Amino acid sequence: MVGAGLAFAYSSTTAAHAGPAENVISARLPWASIRLPNLPSQVAIHVPTITPTSLPAATATPVVRADPMRRVVPPPVFDGQSAVILDVDSGRWLYLFNPHDRRTPASVTKIFTAMVAADLMGLDRVVTVPAAAVQLPPDSTLMGLSAGEQVTVRQLLYGVFLNSGNDAAEALARAVTTRDAFIGLINAKAARIGLNDTHFANPTGLDSPDHYTTAFDLALAARYLDSHYPALAAIASTQALVIPATATHKQYVLSNLNKLLKTYPGVTGLKTGWTGIAGGCLDATATRGGHHLIAVLLGSQSLYKSTSALLDYGFERVGVLPIP
Repeated sequence: MVGAGLAFAYSSTTAAHAGPAENVISARLPWASIRLPNLPSQVAIHVPTITPTSLPAATATPVVRADPMRRVVPPPVFDGQSAVILDVDSGRWLYLFNPHDRRTPASVTKIFTAMVAADLMGLDRVVTVPAAAVQLPPDSTLMGLSAGEQVTVRQLLYGVFLNSGNDAAEALARAVTTRDAFIGLINAKAARIGLNDTHFANPTGLDSPDHYTTAFDLALAARYLDSHYPALAAIASTQALVIPATATHKQYVLSNLNKLLKTYPGVTGLKTGWTGIAGGCLDATATRGGHHLIAVLLGSQSLYKSTSALLDYGFERVGVLPIP
């Protein structure tokens, strides 16, 4: 047998098969036959010890196989100031990065404008667009309303979620009450949901010192909207819509600014936002493999790439692998 510290016993029985001048012992080792002169019986021939360093690396080092139940998911790589991922089904926070930092959320604000408008008026009420609703900064995102047009709350909500129209949000805020009273209702709504770090100064998301929220609060707001306002969630998931002209308004061609609806399988909404101070903001809802996630990213310069990375991480954490 071959092994560490191995010795062979030579006997006269073996010598009987050798030639007249010498006896031959053939050892099954990497080297060839060992040829020795005639030796007395029972002389031990010592073979050098085979150390682990002389063995192949795969034999010397045991292979450790990963346990699939203990798989570690690398942290997401993204660009942003605050980020959270919420598992809607379990209520478990899968990722938190500066979750309670107060930041301006830009047009993500409009999810609160939409909920309060639905509370006050329903979706089918006809609203006359006031002149003040279209007097906006030149860099505003717009639905394209004109003063005096008559449109339904539902149509204005499409303008809010798809084009992120500041004019549509302002029209909703002035439809049945004063703008200031509507803003008060938005803040009351946030308080009822249980958002402790949220305060709004306008219905559109324009930057203001007292207009702020957090990634944590926005995730809770998205979960609340999805569960209590399915009609709003359906509007937010619409990629594009043409509203035909009628006797009371022009035609509107609307396209959703949320690019993930087209590029990330499973994304269902919810709302984008951007200003120079806020940076890129996104409150994203997604469903894949029977799991429902919410990812919020604030202050990003690579909004869609970074939010995709967050969602990939979240789905892998709950056992759903990314789609190739």
